[in-house]
Amino acid sequence: MKSNNNILNVTVEIPKNSSVKYEYNRFLNKIVVDRVLYGSNFYPQNYGFIPQTLDYDGDELDCLVISNQPLFPGCIVPTKIIGAMEMIDDGDKDTKLIGVINCDPRFENINSLDDLARNYLLEIKDFFQNYKNLQNKKVIINDFKDEKWAMNEYKKCLDLKKKYGNLSKDSFLEKVQKKV
Repeated sequence: MKSNNNILNVTVEIPKNSSVKYEYNRFLNKIVVDRVLYGSNFYPQNYGFIPQTLDYDGDELDCLVISNQPLFPGCIVPTKIIGAMEMIDDGDKDTKLIGVINCDPRFENINSLDDLARNYLLEIKDFFQNYKNLQNKKVIINDFKDEKWAMNEYKKCLDLKKKYGNLSKDSFLEKVQKKV
């Protein structure tokens, strides 16, 4: 595939079409089962995180990897970042980068969110708006952002990891919320 500055390695936590919520535990350095989704929802695309980052929710920066195939939890997939989705999950900022698998020629001509079939974004938005309904938790989808915005967010999350990566999630959230 073509080389450019928006290719990141994403560690898959949850395969496409799964309803099991796996989550990376950075202190154990393992992917653990967090829960099974309460409803009939399933992840519309592969879902994972970008190592060495820390987002404002106290977890690594999330990324959806669009692919025709479900990918195995724990595998590293080269991902071309094409945008992001801003959201608030139960009161915490929880950005989702959006990318396409970068080692499959079927996706080599997708370079922005505008290059995707519209239904991909509709499915992603619908999933995140509804996946916590039966837990009585509120998720707000703010907007989709372009690749430049997404890569800037990635750089901010690299800095947060360097500055606060040794803190527990609760300590990090307490410290960050005091600054907001």
